[in-house]
Amino acid sequence: MRGEKFAIFVTRVLTGIIFGVVFWGVYLFLPAHCFTLLLAIIVGIILVFEWKNLYRPTTLWVWIFLPIYLILPFILLIYLNYVPAYRVLLLYLFFLAFTHDTGAYIVGSLIGYHKIWPSISPKKTWEGVAGGYISALIGLYFMLHERAVQFSWIFIVILTLVASVLFCVGDLVESKLKRRSGVKDSGNFLPGHGGFLDRFDGILFATFFVYILRDYLVVLLK
Repeated sequence: MRGEKFAIFVTRVLTGIIFGVVFWGVYLFLPAHCFTLLLAIIVGIILVFEWKNLYRPTTLWVWIFLPIYLILPFILLIYLNYVPAYRVLLLYLFFLAFTHDTGAYIVGSLIGYHKIWPSISPKKTWEGVAGGYISALIGLYFMLHERAVQFSWIFIVILTLVASVLFCVGDLVESKLKRRSGVKDSGNFLPGHGGFLDRFDGILFATFFVYILRDYLVVLLK
């Protein structure tokens, strides 16, 4: 059992590194339209291969929920990516999401005992949530320091808190969809992680927050 958990952990780490290198490499070193193409490929994979695992195409609710929950956030991400002034916001959004997920996974795996909502997400714990928040907060602090951005602690504490709450809500919503459909993961494109929707579930909700406050955030974070 312990060997199986270790194998899953190694697979998760290796997959995360490979995906992270590709994802950040495209964003940082290639033209904006290449990152748009990557986002389009990801949402395309979710729509074609993963969404059917959560909803049957014949269900009316899928056509009501799908545009708002999945398609609109990716449209907003693509819009932010194409506007030079807003593109930097994606850096913070994805960085916060990845550091939060990493911290939540590590802390939750090591000392996670108090379940948040066992019937929906059996593995999600309050300790993991706290670990994710602290990890994201530390990560954001060092990123702002590295980019020589002037900031106040109150600002980054509140920003990280709001982002962490939205990441958790997004995770719980997708967990509800998976439990409703009787599946463990949305797909299997990312071994050890599940599908792409499993990695982007929190970002979908946080995207609305970033988009609505884009003009305010870009002034404070640029």
